Amino acid sequence: MGEEVTKMGEIGPLPAKLQRPAHFVLVHGISGGSWCWYKIRCLMENSGYRVSCIDLKGAGIDPADADSVHSFDDYNKPLMDFMSSLPDNEKVILVGHSAGGLSVTQATHRFSGKIRLAVYLAATMLKLGFWTDQDIKDGVPDLSSFGDVYELGFGLGPDQPPTSAVLKKEFQRKISFQLSPQEDSTLAAMLLRPGPILALMSARFKEGAMISTR
Repeated sequence: MGEEVTKMGEIGPLPAKLQRPAHFVLVHGISGGSWCWYKIRCLMENSGYRVSCIDLKGAGIDPADADSVHSFDDYNKPLMDFMSSLPDNEKVILVGHSAGGLSVTQATHRFSGKIRLAVYLAATMLKLGFWTDQDIKDGVPDLSSFGDVYELGFGLGPDQPPTSAVLKKEFQRKISFQLSPQEDSTLAAMLLRPGPILALMSARFKEGAMISTR
């Protein structure tokens, strides 16, 4: 990993105490927040890794109302601000879950020089990094067999498309947390927030948008 020049001019490994641990940046999916990662963050930090968990706009403890977040750039701004604040010589391992894959993709376009590895964890992963109308149709899970599962928000008015959505509480464990301990699904039921679906559907990644910051 790290290297040092010895007295004889030879290259050798840096002492362990001088090597910087890998830095993971974890990005939640729709309706989630940085709290989603609490178990894995604890395990990773106890193993010596650096871990940063991001709350996107209107998620977690971010005070914004999801119905007021209408563009993907606005929704993903907390991650873009975080990546911008990193030193130019620091490379992170970026992990996105579910719709967080879109956030990871935008970050790789804008900050490729600061990303050591991008990980898509059961996440939206787009061919060549593009997001089309067909991708939107293909990427929305078919939950029709459960009936009416979403609570929708209409921040632009009842005659306009919905601006936010969250699974109704009676479906959350059955659809999203069926393999989780009961305590985790109870925690999620307390913390899940409506996600800004209008903002997610506005995400577009254009050819030539890849920018390296070094």
